[in-house]
Amino acid sequence: MPRYLLLLLLAWLPLAAFGVSDDDVHVEYRNGTYYANLSARIAVPPAIVFAVLTDFEHMAAFMPGVSSSRVTSRQNNVYVVAQRGKVKFGPFSMPYESERRIEVVDSTQILSRSVAGSARRTQSEMRLQPWEQGTRLDYKIEIEPDSWLPSSLGINFLQHELAEQFNALGREMLRRL
Repeated sequence: MPRYLLLLLLAWLPLAAFGVSDDDVHVEYRNGTYYANLSARIAVPPAIVFAVLTDFEHMAAFMPGVSSSRVTSRQNNVYVVAQRGKVKFGPFSMPYESERRIEVVDSTQILSRSVAGSARRTQSEMRLQPWEQGTRLDYKIEIEPDSWLPSSLGINFLQHELAEQFNALGREMLRRL
């Protein structure tokens, strides 16, 4: 195999190994709340993964649908982050606003809960673990929408949105290598 083809293949492998599909996101709907989780591994050191996940001021540059993201306050390891944007799924699109309290624990855990915004309640947890080839990410989120959405549509929408977000995060993590 020519050397340039081997280099091209090797450069592509980390992204292929990280690609998150809608089917990788597990979503359930119970009593008006969506519960979702996913696990992924990426061949990127935990420090870079953590830097991307906490780069709140620049998220609009690399996260699809985010038009603005800013830290409105910070005290030690607790941030308040305001974001605006629009999420799209097929012919549907929904603008959103969120204000979240985000707590960073030992560069291995990121806890988030909504303070204000378009959803009635949102809380999430991201855990990072070193993996011999990079980092393992374990994510779970609970969302109680402010308005009714058919559960089958909401499940598919959330699967698609989380896969798209994680793939965007993965591209940014790989770009910063």
